[in-house]
Amino acid sequence: MALEDHLTPEMQALMTRAQTEMKQENWHDAAESLTVIYETIATFDMNYRLVTALFMDEQYQLAASYADDFLLNYLEEETDFRMLVALAIQNQNFVYAQQLVMLWQDETVQAAVLSDIRDAEVRAKTTMATTFQTIARQFYHLSDYSIMEQRDRYESARHLPVDEFIVGARYLLVDPFATPIIRATLLEDLQKLQVAEPVQYRWLDDEIYTIALNQLPLLTDSEIFEEIADYLDEKVGQDDPIALDLLAQQVRFELTLLYPRVTEVVTDPEGWVDASIDQYYERRNLSEMAEQRKWHETVRDLTTNFFEN
Repeated sequence: MALEDHLTPEMQALMTRAQTEMKQENWHDAAESLTVIYETIATFDMNYRLVTALFMDEQYQLAASYADDFLLNYLEEETDFRMLVALAIQNQNFVYAQQLVMLWQDETVQAAVLSDIRDAEVRAKTTMATTFQTIARQFYHLSDYSIMEQRDRYESARHLPVDEFIVGARYLLVDPFATPIIRATLLEDLQKLQVAEPVQYRWLDDEIYTIALNQLPLLTDSEIFEEIADYLDEKVGQDDPIALDLLAQQVRFELTLLYPRVTEVVTDPEGWVDASIDQYYERRNLSEMAEQRKWHETVRDLTTNFFEN
């Protein structure tokens, strides 16, 4: 069934207008028309038309935000994938651009698109040298700022050239004053960049470890993450979908803080889930093993403090 078959007569008229505007390369008006339709028909087909119109109208940030609605769909075809990366490059979101490239399987295409990113970084270093120096300085000294400011400066740092981001990330990963949540997020970012060299990091016990991130699965691809997700769904999903969603977010955050040493801490995945459920429903839990409970309380407190600030 064609997209047009889903539209009311009013929306059909708007769609016809949008198609005419796109043929005339009147991208701004086309994007406005398509935005109205997309609010009613939020399909990938409509999303693609809207993102294309916004891209051609040079509204790159808005286009990227809409593309995120159907991220996996844009990773199915090479032309769609290349547009997604081009958006990230236009927004000078170089870290995210490279992370997207690492999701593509064809190494020849990977190499070509990575070359595009490197070229864009060179151009940006020329035109934004002073800005990059400021962003890098604030990133490397992230622990000097409040939690809210750290979030903003971290997001700004993702617009640095990838090599400069990695330098700062390596420094912060062993910085005793960087928050555990920042360090955990940095590890995840470096892993998604597929950094090949071993990385040193300070963990929750304040000890420094060395790891090869490219030899580990992402947390969400690990067996223990899938096991815990299955337990949650089994114990909560049917009865309380809202609780399932909130608990899934909570557990995902907790396990991120424990990564890459999750299996050393969570020796009883079902007990971890039961304790999380009891905490959510404000029930007392006495079954979780002492050592696991200690770490569970630690990451729970860190999570609570982070979201309250």
